[in-house]
This record gives sequence, C-alpha cells and structure tokens, in this order.
Amino acid sequence: MKDNDYRIKPLELEDAYRFRGWERGNYYLLNDYDFIYEEDWEVKAWLKTKKGFFKRYFAIYYDDKAIAYIGLKKINYILRSAELSIVMDVAYQNHGHGYKILEEFLTYAFTDLKMRRIWLDVNAFNEKAIHLYKKLGFTKKAYYLDTYNIQDIDKTREEYIEHQDEFREEGKELLSFVYTYEIKRGEFFELHAREN
Repeated sequence: MKDNDYRIKPLELEDAYRFRGWERGNYYLLNDYDFIYEEDWEVKAWLKTKKGFFKRYFAIYYDDKAIAYIGLKKINYILRSAELSIVMDVAYQNHGHGYKILEEFLTYAFTDLKMRRIWLDVNAFNEKAIHLYKKLGFTKKAYYLDTYNIQDIDKTREEYIEHQDEFREEGKELLSFVYTYEIKRGEFFELHAREN
C-alpha cells in the first residue's frame, strides 16, 4: 500500500530496529508512547506483543524513514471489526502525517481487509489526537475510567494540572477518562467522497 511518499507494510523486526532512533516524547502525559527499547532482546520481546491471530501491525515509512506503526487488534473476523492504534515518531507529529497515514490506512482496512467497523480508545486529555480522529470522521460512542499507564506521574507538572479533571484517584491507583470513538465503512467513504 503506497500513497505518494508513504509506504505502509506489515511490521517486521527490521522495522522495529528503525524505531530505536525515534525522538522521545515532548508531552509528559504521553511519555509511555515513546519507543524506549534499545537492546536486541527488548526489541524482539516488544515485537512479540504485536503478533497474534487477532492482531495485525504495520510499519509506516515516509521518504524511507520509519515514522510510525499502526495496528489493528481485537480483530473480529465474523463482524469484520477491530480496534485501531497508531504511534508516531515525535519528530513527525503536527505536520499532517497522521491524517494522511490514517486516511490511507482506513481506506486499506475497509477495502482490502473488508473491515466494517473500526474503533479506538483515546485518553480524554489527548486533545490533538481527538481532533484528528474527528476530522477523519470518527464519532464518540462511550467513555470509561481506566488505569492510567504512568502511575508515578508528577502531579505538580503543568500538563497534569491543566488536565487534572480528566483523572480520578481510587486509593493508590490513578485512573484516567478514556473515550471510545468509532467509524463504519459507509460513514468513512461517504465523508471522504465529499472531500475529494
């Protein structure tokens, strides 16, 4: 699958090695998205978590640089539905790459993979990602509280204080609000047919 300068291919070990050169996150609340695996065994162990019958992961290249990986997980082959996730090198964020990659990938998922419904979960504080998903045609369907990935977060940091209403503490556990967004095949193609 190729769109102009983008190449999206099944995720392999050689791709994961290229992620090691990514910049570290510059947004404190999302530091757990950084690709922190340096040792050979760490990269291989990480890649194993992306393999399985109900998962399909892809590497995204831009001008021969591995800039992101995207995945479909919890694939239901009968209902033709799956959960979407994407992680991108910080150096390539906020330049329009996310929209182009997801538009191309969703076209591929709905056409070639015959998906009917794709959903994703996003932290309520992740406003940039939510804006992107809405622009692509995703609509919010639900919300819930979930264990936040960074339990030892510094609550004096500006980023946390600004979004503290989107967190709850239950005992020693820190929870965050998570939104579920979804898009169906017909909705996606109807929206993007009007744009083109």
